[in-house]
Formats: sequence, structure tokens, C-alpha cells
Amino acid sequence: MRVYKRLGELLTERGLITPEVLQQAVTIQKKVGKPLGEILVGMGLLSWEDIYTALSKQYNLELVEELPNMVPPELLKLVPRSVAERLKVVPIEFSPETNTLKVVTPDVLKVPQIERELSFLTGNKIKVALTPPPNFEALYRASYEEASSSEIIEHTFDLEPSEEVVEEEEVTSEETPVGKFINALLENAIRSDASDIHLEPFEKVAVGRFRIDGILRKILTYPRRAHNSVVSRIKVMCGLDISEKRLPQDGKFFIRRGGEQYDFRVSTMPTIFGEKVVMRVLRVSNAKKKLEELGLSDYNLKRFRKLLEAPHGIILVSGPTGSGKSTTLVAVLNEVTSEKVNVVTAEDPVEYTIEGITQCQVNAEIGLTFARYLRAFLRQDPDVIMVGEIRDRETAQLAIEASLTGHLVFSTIHTNSAPGAVARLVNMGVDPFLLSASLIGVIGQRLVRRLCSNCKVKIPIREEILEIASKIFPNKNEFYEFVPGSGCNECRGIGYKGRTGIHEVLIVNNELRDLMVRGASEHELSEAAKAAGMRTLYEDGIEKVLQGITSVEEVNRVATEL
Repeated sequence: MRVYKRLGELLTERGLITPEVLQQAVTIQKKVGKPLGEILVGMGLLSWEDIYTALSKQYNLELVEELPNMVPPELLKLVPRSVAERLKVVPIEFSPETNTLKVVTPDVLKVPQIERELSFLTGNKIKVALTPPPNFEALYRASYEEASSSEIIEHTFDLEPSEEVVEEEEVTSEETPVGKFINALLENAIRSDASDIHLEPFEKVAVGRFRIDGILRKILTYPRRAHNSVVSRIKVMCGLDISEKRLPQDGKFFIRRGGEQYDFRVSTMPTIFGEKVVMRVLRVSNAKKKLEELGLSDYNLKRFRKLLEAPHGIILVSGPTGSGKSTTLVAVLNEVTSEKVNVVTAEDPVEYTIEGITQCQVNAEIGLTFARYLRAFLRQDPDVIMVGEIRDRETAQLAIEASLTGHLVFSTIHTNSAPGAVARLVNMGVDPFLLSASLIGVIGQRLVRRLCSNCKVKIPIREEILEIASKIFPNKNEFYEFVPGSGCNECRGIGYKGRTGIHEVLIVNNELRDLMVRGASEHELSEAAKAAGMRTLYEDGIEKVLQGITSVEEVNRVATEL
């Protein structure tokens, strides 16, 4: 009969540690109650690789350090989460030819139990391999924990057709199926870094979708008869009227998870099959964003900071809905705010609460519009004014007047390019002469998905972007670009993880002022801005492609080469 040595004895015998070190580690172990291996690694005396190499040789087991990026769902179904958690295993491979299921575990002492129980459970031969605890924990989380809230969501409403969902009576309780469903949904959205949650009723089912990195993805379906209860529960959380189903309503609530506060801005809207709910997910810590975190290139960051040094004038942030304009304004306000500066804002709605500035919420129902606030601001001795959006001539005219009387004014405008903001304001009826005297700069922006740093692939540059690459980096001879890889654990098999901005910074000079007064076209303004040093959105995007931050396909999705 083979006798197996205990870990401390095994490591000492192999010369990896001395008896004195072992005694010291055992003393610490008795105090803190952690495994000996963890103590030794924490003391910096050994690596997990040292420990598990020794264990694999003694027990004659395969050591797997490079685990697969993704575990197929069909494999996870062979070993339910409850079993995987109890036995500390994750299945990684199945061979139909030999009918063998391969699993990994960090717990060598459980190997006989794992072989016995999984063989009985699955009816297959079981091959157990060892893997260090950090590798195992990462794979287990990605395989089981990230799927758990999805499972709760999927199975909450597994009702028979004859069963009725509780309509209004229990919508206030978190312990009901509806409460559990919404909690799991919110957890899943936070874990997925979703920016929006869509719950949409259709004829037979209701569909839940998340917007992740700017792309809507279908997450689940549930019975339509349950949808009214879900909407009612969300309305209760927001303090909305649950009896009003004929009119749109807006509200908000917040939850705390992992030391972070998340605000949810809720909008309900009646449709032919029921009310659709959209929830915008806002991470409160984003209110502390800095300019350096926006993804601005060094070139554009210098130009942007030059604009912020101006004592007065208007600076606009342009782009379509969902292009990150509000986040940019938050970073700008954080940059200019100090005890010596009086900053006031008018927003619709106030998305992020920023310390040290006065924020005001627009309420059009009682006539409290952007224009009304701007008139009031001018009597409040402001240094910096931020207007959430310029939507009409009156707001634009008042913003110009504020800038001409010595204030620095920030706002957003919905246009497709920075030069397009000028044409848009003129079309609103703003006097071109006044506009040329007050506008000092426009920042156009879009959001693109970041390539996953773990699995992106480097390839020779494509011919169609070589000319732009040579223009951006004239002293460089050899160029490469990066494309999404096959997907991995880090990016959930997508190839992209997170988003960043691409920008164009238009600084108004004397030539551009003359063109504005003459009523020049958007194309003429664009050419003059490029001649004065403005890099277009597309050029900035290609620079980020060359740096391995994003891909050509992403840049083409949000910007065009002009």
C-alpha cells in the first residue's frame, strides 16, 4: 500500500522549504486557520506552481495550469453547480470516444470522492487533474457564478399555464418570485457592466435585454402574464403610481453592491402588449471621472486642456445619444471645480451628483426649462455654467449672452461632427456674428468597444488604412493593427471588453470665425478645422487601432472617413 506524505513533509523532503520554515508556517496556520499551502505562498516562500508540481508528482495526477478560457454550457450541465461547489470541481473536457469526463480541482484529498460521485452521477469515466486555487477560483466564477443569476431569472417564472402570477398584493416584497427575479436581474446587469436594462412585453412572452458596451443583447425571456407584476414591483421601488398604466412615467432608485452605489433611472412607456420598462444603470463613482480617464489621445488632451484655460466663451460637446457626452461634461466639471469657482448646472435629469457644485433639475411641466434656469443663473454670480443640452434658439441665445458677459459655458448638442455643431446652431436661428464671438471650441465624440487585452490578435495593417496611419505617424515605416481574438474568459467569448472614446477637438480660430460670419457650409468649416490641426473622429479611431485599443470594424461602426 502506497503511503502519501503530508504537504509539509513532502515540501521539506524535496528541499523546497526548511524544517524551521515549516514550523513557522504551521504556527501561523494554527492562528489564522488557513491551509498550509496558502500560508507558504502568502509568506512569499513558494509559488502555487512549486506546491502543485510536488503534489501532482506524489499523487500521480496531471497538473493543469493553463485552463480553457470558456467551459461549454453542455459540460456545465453534466456537473450541477451544487455538486461542483461541494466537491470543488469544474468540468473542462469530455471525450465521447472513451466516454471520459475530465475535471479539475485544487483539493487533492477529495480526488477519490470526486471520482466516485461523478462517475455515479454522470455514468462516465472520470479523470481528475489538479490546478492551483487562483486558477480554479477564476474558472469556477466564470463558469458557475456568473451564470447563477441568469439561472435564477430563467427559472423564477417556470409556472404551469394554469397558474396565476400575483398581480399587486405582493409587489412590495423581495421574497416573492417577482422580488427575486428583479434582484437577480439587477445583479446580473451590474456584473455584466450593462448600461441599460430593457424589459419589453410582446404577444406571448416578455423579453429582457441588456446594453453592454453599446450593443443590445437578449438575456432572457419570461411569460408575458408575469410582466405586469414585474413592472409594478419596479414602480414601487421608484415610488411611481402602479395604477397608472396609460401614461409614461419616470423615476429612480438606487442599490449598493460591493461598496459601490448604483443609481437606476427608470422610464415606463405603454405599448399594445403592456408597459415597456427601460432602466439606465449609473455607477455613482463615475461622478469622480477625470479627463485622463476619457480615452483622449495625448494630442487631443492637450488641445482640450487649452480650451479649458479660456476665461469665458462656449465649449460644446457634440455627438449622438449614447456617445458619452454627459460623462465628458462630468470630467470637465471635475477639472474646473475649486473653492474659488462658483459652478452651476441645469440638467435634465441630474445623472451624477458632483461634490462642490450647484446642480439644478429641469422641470418642463412647471416651466422650469434650460432657458429659465439660464436667466436665474446670471443673477447668481456664476463663474462656470453648464447647460445639459442646447435644444432650441432661446437656450442657445441665452448661453451666448452668458458667455459674452464673462462666463465659461459648457453644453452638449446632438450633431454628427464637431463642425456640424456650428451649422446646427445657425439653423436654430442663432446670429452667426454672435456665435463667432462666443464659441471657442467643440469636442465631437463617439464610444467604441475596447479589444480584450487578453485575446486580441496582432496582424499586418490593411491597405485601406495605411495612408491614414502614415499621416498620423509620419516617421514610422512598419504598421500593425489589432483585431478581436476568438474570445476568452475575460471577455466572455466576445473579443471586446469595455469602451473608450474617440474624439475630434475643434478650436475656433480667426479663420473659422470669418467662415461662420460668412455663413460657410459644414464642409468648409471642417476643412478649415483640419487645416488648423483638428484630427477627425476617424483619424483618432485609427490611431487607437494602431495602439491595439480598438479595431477598424469598431471605428467604422461609429465614424466615417471624410
